[in-house]
Amino acid sequence: MHQWIYLYRQWLRREVQGRYRGSMLGVAWTLLQPVLQLMVFTLVFYRFMGVRWPSAAAAGAEYYGLQVFIGLAVFNFVAEVLNRSPQSILGQPNLVTKVRFPLVLLPAVTVGAAGVQAILSLSLAMFAALVWGSVAWAWLSVPAVLVILAGYALGLAWWLAALGVYVRDTAQITPAVTSVLMFIAPVFYPGSVFPDSWNWLAWANPVAWAMEALRAALMQGQPPDPSLLVGHGLAAAGSAVLGYLWFHRLQEGFADVL
Repeated sequence: MHQWIYLYRQWLRREVQGRYRGSMLGVAWTLLQPVLQLMVFTLVFYRFMGVRWPSAAAAGAEYYGLQVFIGLAVFNFVAEVLNRSPQSILGQPNLVTKVRFPLVLLPAVTVGAAGVQAILSLSLAMFAALVWGSVAWAWLSVPAVLVILAGYALGLAWWLAALGVYVRDTAQITPAVTSVLMFIAPVFYPGSVFPDSWNWLAWANPVAWAMEALRAALMQGQPPDPSLLVGHGLAAAGSAVLGYLWFHRLQEGFADVL
């Protein structure tokens, strides 16, 4: 187990540093990318299209921007897991065919690398919320929401990584899914805009739930609903277990395909 933890930490460091190797700003891009996204989307939706947050329509661009920024932090995390997981095994054929390596760690590294950026982005959002003056005990629920979201993501990463080895088109399909997700998930608007008849679907969606739970905690000082927190916690654990079992079952044939 200690060896696995060591390998995971080394590969995670390699993954994060390798993405920005050769760039002038290096790892600083992990913060600059979401900030640039925030500026563009706030300009387009708030200034040009006149979109306002229903719960605080009179608030300025800063309030709208912070709500969007929290949504983007969650969306970017999920999008990165979706887009990179199909290549996590496919892109490392030597580890499959030539050396003994715990391949199950590779999709987990993808989740961890995406999580680093999400944590940095949310830390920046928390600092902004602190300046805004909305610090509350509900902030203590943020780690629980992130762990639950990571559980969902880990199960998805294992599932997509194994599928990507056998179905190469998976890597081309996930970007299209990500594009659709950006607009059906409440990134630029609150989940309350869904009709009452569809409201249950918004809360059952782990991405929408995480966005709304983090916004409520950081912006309104409201902790997540305990029943939803427990329900999503159990579902996330189930996602991780099922994803691992799927990966473990298909792993035996990786070397034959690659």
